[in-house]
Amino acid sequence: MQQKSSLVFLLATATAADAHSIGIRASECKDVHVFLAKGNNEPYPGRQGKLAEAICDGYKSCDYEDILFNNPLEAPFCDSVTEGVVNGKKQITAYNKRCPDSKLVVSGYSQGGQVVGDILGGGGGVFFQDCVEDKIAGLSSKSEPGSSIVAAMIFGDTRHTAGQPYNVLTGADSNGLFPRPADQLANLASYGDVLQAYCVKTDPICAQGKDVKTHLNYFDVFTDEVADWVKERVKKAGGAAEGTAESSSTAVASTTKAKVSTTQETTITTTMASETEATTMVVSKTIVSGADDTASTATGLPSEVVTSLVEAASSAGQAAAAGASSTSTDNAAAPTGAPVVGIMIGVAALLAI
Repeated sequence: MQQKSSLVFLLATATAADAHSIGIRASECKDVHVFLAKGNNEPYPGRQGKLAEAICDGYKSCDYEDILFNNPLEAPFCDSVTEGVVNGKKQITAYNKRCPDSKLVVSGYSQGGQVVGDILGGGGGVFFQDCVEDKIAGLSSKSEPGSSIVAAMIFGDTRHTAGQPYNVLTGADSNGLFPRPADQLANLASYGDVLQAYCVKTDPICAQGKDVKTHLNYFDVFTDEVADWVKERVKKAGGAAEGTAESSSTAVASTTKAKVSTTQETTITTTMASETEATTMVVSKTIVSGADDTASTATGLPSEVVTSLVEAASSAGQAAAAGASSTSTDNAAAPTGAPVVGIMIGVAALLAI
């Protein structure tokens, strides 16, 4: 339990710095629509931005949207996951009702991988710091909107479970920090060849390995392979118009209310560059003010992991500073300095214990 408690820092430091800005945001109904669930402490869309870009490349009608949830370093882990699952189900359902002919793709990384797994297979359990996620049902693969999902991907998942038919890469036979129970696994397996869970055996999160870098670089190593697989799935489901997507309808403006400490209904206003009217969506959004004392437990981490974490934090901080851009279209991008501070706090806490 000590190792699992301290690895919450790894989730945060491994995902904080690589915000990828792309100009393919949700607008009118598209042939292919991608939902992304970001990793802990990432600004939207996080590392998966390059994957969304690769998936949409070559399609005339393709875009993406972020599953909305508040998951900075200090947010209680279970609260963030629950928020992502609830909002993700609402967003997927709403888009499917509005665009019933669209082919849906869902992807989640790290903490976002747990969110996507819960959206599809159902959630609930006890996790970091003994936090409790209430039981929540997943989307059925046999009815809408689940039956409109043509591809679903989970990367570096905290709940990776060995030996599942949808597991791929070298960690397929490894357990993550919190393997799933049989009922959730059966629900996930019902998606058949629509679902793939990516895990490298040296990943500390999905396989309890010792190399932090392998948790960081899924989208540097596997983006092209995954995008090709998604396109095969789209083709199998009937295909999509090929060509170059128009870039005129990519601007996004979003508004959210100030931080509160309870669950509230939050209005998200999205304005596309090609539209004169804003569209609104109301989602349940839990925002918790104040810090969660996740630095209070012993690490239990091997020295190799701590060393890798320090190296990762250093390189991630440099990447974040170099990647800052005033042209970003991220609809909830945090200031560059915040993720770097989170990284260094996590590293300092690990080394001080």
